Amino acid sequence: MKRTALKIGYIGTNFHGFQRQPNLRTVEEELIYHLRKLDYIDDLKKSRFRIAGRTDAGVHSLGNVISFQSEKEVRVNEINNSLPDDIQILAKAPVRYAFKPRYALMRQYRYLLFQDLNMDKLNEVAELFKGTHNFTNFTKRFQKTTTRTIDDIKINKVALNDYSKREFPNLHDTVSPIFIDIYGESFLWNMVRKMMRVFVDVALDKMTLEDVEKLLNPPKDSSRASIKVMEPDYLILMDIKYDGIKFKYDDYACERFRRNLIDSLSDLQKKYAIRESMITSLNDLVE
Repeated sequence: MKRTALKIGYIGTNFHGFQRQPNLRTVEEELIYHLRKLDYIDDLKKSRFRIAGRTDAGVHSLGNVISFQSEKEVRVNEINNSLPDDIQILAKAPVRYAFKPRYALMRQYRYLLFQDLNMDKLNEVAELFKGTHNFTNFTKRFQKTTTRTIDDIKINKVALNDYSKREFPNLHDTVSPIFIDIYGESFLWNMVRKMMRVFVDVALDKMTLEDVEKLLNPPKDSSRASIKVMEPDYLILMDIKYDGIKFKYDDYACERFRRNLIDSLSDLQKKYAIRESMITSLNDLVE
């Protein structure tokens, strides 16, 4: 019986998060259903089905990881043919029997901001977050330890690519998105989205760098600060890496998921055109 790890890509829009929930569509539920349907697993305990992380409703992924053991040789595209288009297997790797995807070497999250923000201030905030801190103010629930280490934060303002310019000609007037990539071994629940709220508030002069330092190093027994989380729709779990494990990406699976993403862009373009038409008509009515 072989143990395999799979790297999962999904568009989180129509999922109620990753973790299984009664009577709700989740990524984990879809994966388990189709793996059982194809006879890769039966009993979850016997197959030692494990997951790397539980993303919230609306959060997307190019690199979440599951693992299980099966007597059947894992065929990525057989599973993808059964799965719905908004969730696909992108890569696989053989792993040892004791492998637990939860214990990663590095996780990378990306948050997209669509505001005209001061890049210098964003980078100043990033420098404060790098390193090891007490992130108790940046989580929604109490945990045994709230100390985490941020290995790196990279911030880039990204120009629209040729495809976007061609398919969405009106987007040239909008603000170029800002990519904030955050790297660390592990993260608390809501941690990245609360961090992003602080990034934006500092860039908009609603908060000072001194305020951020206090949030990162709260006094013992102090009450938890109230930080409103940013929207989940703009968060992507980009990748998870492990010591000594190299995933092999399937070219066909990646191209198939890329095409699915492009198709979804076409649907968004139609919705954009409808709303733009309604706005124009309303403007004509009041003139």
